[in-house]
Amino acid sequence: QGHAAANMVPVLASNRVGTEVFPASNITFYGSSFITDFTGGIIEVASQGSREVLLADVDIEAADRARAAWGVFRDRRPELYGALMTKDGR
Repeated sequence: QGHAAANMVPVLASNRVGTEVFPASNITFYGSSFITDFTGGIIEVASQGSREVLLADVDIEAADRARAAWGVFRDRRPELYGALMTKDGR
């Protein structure tokens, strides 16, 4: 959820459910896949124990408007990025 809010993009996180059994150990997967909006708010969440398909409508235009109002892209200075794109930083 934090990644959605920090980057102002929807996030779709998937996780397996069930248990895999190995000779020396078991791995249990807890499910709970989810979809967030661009603020990190949960739109849909799956259960912990069964296979599910999640579907959600995401308002891309609202995310675009919020990013534009946030000013991150407005305040960047790409003319200063040149040194970052070289191997020696010059």
